[in-house]
This record gives sequence, C-alpha cells and structure tokens, in this order.
Amino acid sequence: MTREERRARILTAAAGVFASTGYAAAGMREVAAAAGISTPVLYDHFPAKADLYASLLESEVDSLLAGWAELPSAAGAEELLHTRVAAIFAWIEAHEQGWRMVFAETPADPAVAEVHRQGQQRATEQLTTVFRLVPRLDLTARLSRERADAVLAEACKSALNAIARWWWSNRDVSREDVVALTVDLLWRGLRDLIREDV
Repeated sequence: MTREERRARILTAAAGVFASTGYAAAGMREVAAAAGISTPVLYDHFPAKADLYASLLESEVDSLLAGWAELPSAAGAEELLHTRVAAIFAWIEAHEQGWRMVFAETPADPAVAEVHRQGQQRATEQLTTVFRLVPRLDLTARLSRERADAVLAEACKSALNAIARWWWSNRDVSREDVVALTVDLLWRGLRDLIREDV
C-alpha cells in the first residue's frame, strides 16, 4: 500500500469513527483500529487528532461545494434558489459524516474551528454567486450591490445551517419536506427584493 493509499484509508476510517462518536469522544487508537493500522503509523500521517479531523473536514467541505457549484443556471430566481437548496440537502442526506462535521458539530479545538470557519466562508462565497445571477435587487438599504449580495448570502447560509442542524435531530422529516420548508422560508423573504422584470 502506498502512502497516499494508506492516507485515504485512514480518512475513510476516521470519517466513520467521527460520524458515530463525534470529535470529542473519538480516539486515535479507535481510528487506527478501524483503518487496520498501528497507532504509530496513524501518527506518522497525522500528528494529532485535530490534524486528522481538519483534513477530513476540509475534504467534506470540498465535496459539498464542488457538487453545488457545478449546478446549471436556472430560468428564474425561485428555481435557482430551489435547485441550490435541493442540492445541499441531497448532499447532506448522502454524507452522514459530512453532515455531522459541517453542520451538527463545531469542535472547540482552535485549529479545527479555523478550518470550520474557512469552510463556512467558502459557503457564503458560493451563495453570493447566486445573488450575483439576479439582475436587480429592490433594496431600501443604502448598500452597494456587492455588499448586499454578501450579507443576503450570509443570512441564507445561517438559515440553511440552522435547518440542517435541526434535521440532524429530526430524521423522521423527509428531505423533500426539509427542502420545501427551507425554500419557503428563504423565498418568501427574498421574492419582494428580487426584480425579475429588469
């Protein structure tokens, strides 16, 4: 097994351990056992649990944002919002470990918290590009369009994060209903701001 293959195996094993126990309860010995390697070999790849978790978290954020960014433009603003929200929750449902890491848990370790913060910032930037696709916003606030796009994206991201965290504890609610609820919340707040006739 090459070093790269072993690293990939460790990350896969760690994803399962972190998903089942959370960051605080997970141990490096447990990860090593799940990967079928010795603890010293694990430490050769990742000197600390925070390094391992941060690498895995960054990989999960990359996965979420890569699929979301590849979506085509939609005919109108509501469809644009709906396709993006649906893609986010489809990813969440298919990536349990990523769901917990990105949305349901923020470890206190400063190094991990910084990776989490950077991932959240990247998400805001992705959402900002959605607002840039809307020709005009009918705002009463005296903000530049660039700043308005950024603050509206941050507000939408906060709502998405909150609903994703809520869904973690309410699995009986279907993904379709979670998407519909999220779009209802966001679209009804945004539709009066969006001028599609221009």
